Amino acid sequence: MANRKPRGRETVWDMVLSMAAVGATVVVIMLIAWRPQQEVSQSVDYPAAVSSALISQPWPISVPSEIPSGYRATSARFEPETYGDSGDVRWFVGFQTESGEYVSLWQSDGPTKTVVAAATNSAPCDSSEVISGTTWQKCEIAKPLTRAFVKTQGDVTTVVSGTVQWEELSRFAQSLEPAKP
Repeated sequence: MANRKPRGRETVWDMVLSMAAVGATVVVIMLIAWRPQQEVSQSVDYPAAVSSALISQPWPISVPSEIPSGYRATSARFEPETYGDSGDVRWFVGFQTESGEYVSLWQSDGPTKTVVAAATNSAPCDSSEVISGTTWQKCEIAKPLTRAFVKTQGDVTTVVSGTVQWEELSRFAQSLEPAKP
């Protein structure tokens, strides 16, 4: 009995080893079972939103003549303009590309300056570009990345914005036409 080690130290060391074994087992199980969750944005029924907007439109809304391949509508609504006066309305449709970029169309009869600031993340509009015979203002801001084309016809401001390259954004703006029932 004189050769026995003190039980207190053995008990603490055994507990440390047991905790390490349990911790290692938990880590292995988590690594095997863990799957990163991808952010999935829901698609919306874009044609139904267009039909609904056509019923109550006070001015002609625009739509792309053809939705580009790989685009899917993630948002579409015709609603009161939150940045305007009572009675102002907004037509908005957003698309996500296959590469995760976005393109949106925002039309409103609200106050032009306020609508443009909201739709472009307050991007400065420092140049212009002629698209299909119409001059559009060109706006860009780095954070959050937003590129936009803006035009105003009468009381309606149209903003085509997104994170895609300028050429793709220009093609989208070029494809706009009045919606048909």
